[in-house]
Amino acid sequence: MVIASMISAPLSIHAQAIEKEWPVITRKGDALFEGGKPFRFIGIAAANLHQNEGQILPDFSNRFPDEYEIRDVLGAMRHLGARATRTFTLSVFSPEDDGAPVYIEGRRQYNEEALRCMDLVLALCHEYDVRVIIPLIAAQHFRYWHGVDEFSALAGKGPMTFWTDEDVKADYRHLFETLANRRNTVSGLLYKDDPAILAWQFGNEFNVYAPDNGKDGAVLMPMIGKWSSEMAAYFKSVDPKHLVMTAGYHLDSYLADPNIDVVSIHLYEHWNRLSGRSTDLAAIAAEEWAMCKGKKPLIVDEFGMGGTETMRKLMDEIRASGITGGLIWGIRGHRRDGGWYYHNEGGTVTNSYHIPGFATGRDFDERRILDLLRAEAYAISGLPVPPIAEPAQAPVLFALDGGLTWRGSTLAQYYVLQRSCSAKGPWVTVAAGLQDSVIGNVIAFEASGASNPGPIWFDENVMEGQPRFYRIKGANASGDGPWSPVFRWPDGE
Repeated sequence: MVIASMISAPLSIHAQAIEKEWPVITRKGDALFEGGKPFRFIGIAAANLHQNEGQILPDFSNRFPDEYEIRDVLGAMRHLGARATRTFTLSVFSPEDDGAPVYIEGRRQYNEEALRCMDLVLALCHEYDVRVIIPLIAAQHFRYWHGVDEFSALAGKGPMTFWTDEDVKADYRHLFETLANRRNTVSGLLYKDDPAILAWQFGNEFNVYAPDNGKDGAVLMPMIGKWSSEMAAYFKSVDPKHLVMTAGYHLDSYLADPNIDVVSIHLYEHWNRLSGRSTDLAAIAAEEWAMCKGKKPLIVDEFGMGGTETMRKLMDEIRASGITGGLIWGIRGHRRDGGWYYHNEGGTVTNSYHIPGFATGRDFDERRILDLLRAEAYAISGLPVPPIAEPAQAPVLFALDGGLTWRGSTLAQYYVLQRSCSAKGPWVTVAAGLQDSVIGNVIAFEASGASNPGPIWFDENVMEGQPRFYRIKGANASGDGPWSPVFRWPDGE
């Protein structure tokens, strides 16, 4: 689906009304404010909110999320009570990606199709009351993403030049200026005026560049600190309204820099265990907060890959201590062509979270962690946890490889499938309690290279040539959603 069709129905967004009713988040000392009220949050990171990196179709037609996929993720966040999220970085061209569309196509060349997807994300965030942290460039080298070295290569520069080369720094400033001064094609707002943006972040995990590339961190980190201060001043000169946030780590120099608003850290039980560091994430967060308290807000903008009790203790620490917020890693949403997107980090047990949680996630306690996350998110906002909303939208059925799959309904815990010999009924229930999260071993699925998990359900009880029609609806503990449009097998008419 092309981006033009994603925004064919204009959204009712008026810049002046939004500016008045939904102010840009500001900082006072070590706290953030929404107008005159403190702004704190516990939520979930959404790496794929603005571009998909997994289960990409051969023609790349699902590289950028459409309106359905974006709304599905934002609707799940609203259910969680998550008032903030964080995308991953903007993708950078690399010859190894076989022509995959990216945000940064060449030196000072940007993909308008991709940027229109970001426009839609930011416009819809107003409707769902979600603020977004936008990191610009990754330190790491990831397929379909890429990072600082690939960015430098666009200017014909080699590794390590990102931090010191004046031409590359000018290119990075050009990227930021282009974003800040962009007028959203959906909302009409300039990015630098848009309250949907919680903070501009330099990038992702700049602290891992040294160990990942065999460099001396004692030499490189002060270099990155100097670069960050230079860029923070530039960010503020172009966009004085929005917050500026560090790239996933803490340097003492950031606490004194007047242009840096927020300190960012990432906390993972799995990676800490592998490296021999403490797995008491709550204690680490408390130590970081002790250094920031009274000076700068602290956001744990990625945490996770750990046990339920570790996550519980960390979220309790964030809420009780005064840390501004935290984002568990991470959410994956429904696919427009049926089923879900899936992701696994480093061969670990913990996979991406699918809201509201399913039996396929039992190995990493998906349901309990998501219920805990929801409780903590509402608690940090000082609100009671509301009842779960019923699924709001109708699913859409598809034929796939001799079976059926469907475009899911946000918050559906299970589905009811009915069959008839006529488009008008009578209908017979042929399956109940169906779940569309069907991948248990995500590691094996990703290793297979498949771009789609395949059919969810096969009808084994019909005679060949018999007319058959299907309809499906989502349901959860609060009730049923609407029925899908009637689907005729085998031609779908």
